[in-house]
Amino acid sequence: MQLIAPKPLLVGEANPYSLDPDMALFPWPRQAAGNRLREILGLTDAKYVKRFDRINLVRGHRWSIKLAREEANRLLAERGGPMVLLGAKVASAFGLDFTPFTVARGQLYLLPHPSGLCRVWNDSTAVPRTRSLLGEFLTPELRP
Repeated sequence: MQLIAPKPLLVGEANPYSLDPDMALFPWPRQAAGNRLREILGLTDAKYVKRFDRINLVRGHRWSIKLAREEANRLLAERGGPMVLLGAKVASAFGLDFTPFTVARGQLYLLPHPSGLCRVWNDSTAVPRTRSLLGEFLTPELRP
């Protein structure tokens, strides 16, 4: 029997739209970071939701580095598989210096936060670099 590796986990900060953990980095509302990331990855809503698990480090509207570090440590201890860390705050919670478009510790993929405020996305190479970095997770052959 072949085991299927866990889906890549998208790791965000906190959700300003909902306290429901199922709504973490969800592609609705359309101005939300989850939808911006979906567009950056070039996926439909259905493919985005199917290909990635999603979580926010803080289960509330306000960022707390203490709570974020606790959740990051839990994820590292309990979850296998790749994680896509979104932004400098999330990287910091995992004890990493933020270097976008790189992989740390073999399984932590670092991307700029997909908010409308992050200027890194204004660089014309940002989207192609993201798709290249996460290419193995974007292919249709990944999941049945």
